[in-house]
Amino acid sequence: MAAVLITVDDLLPFAPGIDEAKAEAMIEDALALAAEVAPCILEESFSKPAAAKAILRGAILRWNDAGTGAVVSQGIGPWSQTIDTSKVRRAMFWPSEITDLQKLCGGSKNQAYAIDTVPTSGVIHAEVCAVNFGALYCSCGAILSGGEPLWELP
Repeated sequence: MAAVLITVDDLLPFAPGIDEAKAEAMIEDALALAAEVAPCILEESFSKPAAAKAILRGAILRWNDAGTGAVVSQGIGPWSQTIDTSKVRRAMFWPSEITDLQKLCGGSKNQAYAIDTVPTSGVIHAEVCAVNFGALYCSCGAILSGGEPLWELP
């Protein structure tokens, strides 16, 4: 059971008269596609279901408003009207909605971290390392690892 619960009743204030079977299928599709980009919405411990519901509702209503894809023309005397509902639906969610869903899943990405740039232990070169023969470079990779040789055994 998904932590995000959206029903036909959630769509009715914005799309009165929507077919219930159509709405349920659209909700099911939207939840399935949202779970692909933000799997956390399926977890019971998901802490922001209202925000995810708002994103899903907007995408479903946009899909519903896209129409059937028909172009209808009406004319009376010298006046005419053309109604074009051929908007192409390329994807369920806009890129911004995908980003918003993913942000709901993750915590803050701004976290403190440290990179140790000075090794605290001595470097142990391999016996066949060029340093041991008076060279100014390391051929065993111990300087890169900051400790043990990478390519040759000591």
